[in-house]
Amino acid sequence: MSQRQNQVGTVLVIIALLLSATNTYLIYEHIDSQKKRDSEQYQRLKEIQEAINRTQESLATLESGLSTSREAVSELETRLRDEVAGLGDEIDANRLTLEDTASAIGQISDEVTALSTSLSYEMQGNLSILNSQVAELESRLAEYLNRTPARVYERARKSVVIITTLQKQGSGFMWFNRSFLLTNWHVVNETDTVNVGYHDGTWGNATVIGSDPYSDIAVLRVQDAPSDVMPLETTDSSLLWIGQEAIAIGNPLGSSGSLSSGYISQVNERLDLPPLIVPVIQLDVTIAPGSSGGPLLDLDGKVIGITNAGTLYGINFAVMSNIVERVATTIVEKGEYTHPLFGFYGVLLTPSLIEGYNVINVEAIQNGILILDLMKGYPADEAGLQPAEETFDTQGRPGYRAMDIVVAIDRMPIRTWGDWDGYIAENVSPDQEVTLTIWRSGEIIEVPLVTAERPPYGE
Repeated sequence: MSQRQNQVGTVLVIIALLLSATNTYLIYEHIDSQKKRDSEQYQRLKEIQEAINRTQESLATLESGLSTSREAVSELETRLRDEVAGLGDEIDANRLTLEDTASAIGQISDEVTALSTSLSYEMQGNLSILNSQVAELESRLAEYLNRTPARVYERARKSVVIITTLQKQGSGFMWFNRSFLLTNWHVVNETDTVNVGYHDGTWGNATVIGSDPYSDIAVLRVQDAPSDVMPLETTDSSLLWIGQEAIAIGNPLGSSGSLSSGYISQVNERLDLPPLIVPVIQLDVTIAPGSSGGPLLDLDGKVIGITNAGTLYGINFAVMSNIVERVATTIVEKGEYTHPLFGFYGVLLTPSLIEGYNVINVEAIQNGILILDLMKGYPADEAGLQPAEETFDTQGRPGYRAMDIVVAIDRMPIRTWGDWDGYIAENVSPDQEVTLTIWRSGEIIEVPLVTAERPPYGE
C-alpha cells in the first residue's frame, strides 16, 4: 500500500472520528433540550393538576350547593303544590260570590253610564242657568256702575211732596203704601191739617195720624194721591259708613223738588236740639229751610234717613232710617210711639272730662257713663244704682268720687253717646228688662233694670 493511500485512509479515519464526535454532540444536545422541554412540560402539567384539583374542589362545593338547592326547590314545589291546591279549593268555594260581584259590577257600570248621561243633561241645564246668572250679574253690574244722583232723583222725585201749614213749609215723602206720608214732627207740630203738593202741580189734604217729638217724626194720611206717586223703600241704616254718598230731595226755600248730594260724615251723633233724643246721621249734604222732612237716599234710591236739621256751617243732620221705620210703624199700628226712661243723669267719660270734673278714683282712660244723679222712684234708683259723690282731692280741690259707671248695656260696650242712644232707640222699649254692666268702685257687676215710659214731651 502506498503512502498516499495511507494518508487518505488516515484522513478518512479522522473524518469518521469528527463525524462521530459531532453526532455524539448533537445527541447530547438533543438530550439536554429534551430534558428542558420535559421539565417545562412537567411544570405545566403540575400547574394543570393543581388547577384540576381546585376545579374538583369547586365542583364538590357546587354539588353540595346544588344538593341544598334541590332540597329547597323540592320543598318549594311541595308548598306551591299545596297552596295551589288550596287556592283552587278557595276559588271553587267563592265562585258564586265572584259571579255575584261581577253581576253587581255590571249593574254599577250601567248605572254609571245612565248617571253620566243624566249629568250631561244636568250640566247643560246648569250651563244654561249659569249663563242666565252671568247675564243677570252683568245687568246688575251695569246698573251699579250707572248709580248716580241723577238716576236716584229721576226714580224718587215723584214720591217727594211739599208740605205746608198755616205757619210752616217743609218736605215729605210717600212711605209704606200710597196712603201714608212721612215728615218731621217740627214741620206739622202746630196743626192737624196739612196741605200736600205733588210733583205734577196738584194739591191735596193730609191728616196727621201721629207724631213723635223725641225722634222728630210724623206720619200723615193722604187720599187720592196721583197714580204715579209710589212709596219709597227704607234700608238698614246700621250698615251706613262714613264717606258713603247720600242724596237729599226736598223743597228748600220754596224750591220744589230740589236735589242736593254729598257724603255721610258721621253716624250715631248726639244732636243738642231738644226735644230730639235719638242719634242722627251727620252730613255735608245741603239741608236748607223747607228741606226738613224730605228723604235722604243712598245710590240705590232707598231711604237711609229723614233730613231734619241744617246749620250755617254746612253740617246737616238726618234721623236714621232704622229709627224712622220703628217709630212710624208703631204710630200706624198704635197711634203713638213711647220711649223708654232709665231715670239717671250722667256724663260720658273722656280723659279731658275726668280731668275737668276731677274724678279722683278712676284712670284717665276709663270708658262709660258716669252716673251723677238719680231720679227718685225711677228704674235706675229702684235698681240700686249709685251716683258719684262730691268730694275733695288731696290738695283741697273739689271733685267727684265715682261710684257707678255704665260700661255696657246688654253686654254691648258703651264708648260714645251714639253707642248708648243708638242701642236704646233701636232695641229698647218701655217696661223692657235690660242688663247694665257697671263699674262699681273698681269692680265689674251686672245689674238688671226694667225701663219706665218717658213722659210725653212738654209734660
